[in-house]
Amino acid sequence: MLAGIAFSTLLCLLSISAPILGFFCFLLLPAPVIFYRIKLGRNAAAIIILSSSLIAGIAAGDIAGELFFLMGIMGLGYFVGEWIEKGLPIEKIIGYASGQVFIAALCGLIIYGNISNTGAVNVISDYIGKNIELTISLYKEMGMPDDSIRMIVEAKEEIRQILIRITPALFAAGFLFLGWLNFLVARGMLKRKSIHILSGEPLNTWKTPEAMIWGIIGSFAFLLMPVGGLKIIGLNGLIIFMTIYFFQGIAIVSYYLEKKKIPVPLRVLFYGLIGLQQILTLIVVGLGIFDVWINFRKIGVNNNNE
Repeated sequence: MLAGIAFSTLLCLLSISAPILGFFCFLLLPAPVIFYRIKLGRNAAAIIILSSSLIAGIAAGDIAGELFFLMGIMGLGYFVGEWIEKGLPIEKIIGYASGQVFIAALCGLIIYGNISNTGAVNVISDYIGKNIELTISLYKEMGMPDDSIRMIVEAKEEIRQILIRITPALFAAGFLFLGWLNFLVARGMLKRKSIHILSGEPLNTWKTPEAMIWGIIGSFAFLLMPVGGLKIIGLNGLIIFMTIYFFQGIAIVSYYLEKKKIPVPLRVLFYGLIGLQQILTLIVVGLGIFDVWINFRKIGVNNNNE
């Protein structure tokens, strides 16, 4: 437990203090919680979350803000561990855990907005506005051309309004991605300790339920309707469903990389390119969507008969 507190505290401190390294540490915050939740149990994982968040909050000088933020992210790992222990399939583990944290974050945001007499929407708006300003400052330090910076400054208000409207989908997609990523990391950590989870089908043969394709079709339909509210619903739905089909696309990529026996360093490099190149990300999403009809991995097909 002490090792878990020390490791989680280190990740928390780096997340809130180191500009670039901290981003990657932030992405991996739920992984040790999943590991210790499975290895040590429910109470030990809760103590690790509370202790590491409190220490990091005191060190940052913002106990209330950092405690809420860090506990929320590590809470995702706690809920993932809970559903793993119940033996659920991967899509339910990630979906249920992400849903729980999303609801908890929404309730916390509403309560905070009421206490501060600003309202939840204004809290989000102020946060987005500050981050846009920080982004503009960062671009200036990086030497971006003045014309490009001026275009961003002129469109600042429009960007803020768009981000406010898609905030629910961004949060939901973020929780889904963090849950999926940290599940994979924790699974590898547990495997080293000879603790195996999800002993069924390999993850690179995973598919979304076929009926889910209607979610992305419906989101497209809403997006094309000439009603502002329906467009917002469609855009939010599209972001969430594209995230889910990204997972299926990655499973397809992983399946063929393993089938062709591509060395691990090259696989890591390829996954990194997918994360950095937007066009590759969209191609992976497309693979996931069209797999519903094409069945790229021929799952359920008797290849001998073919």
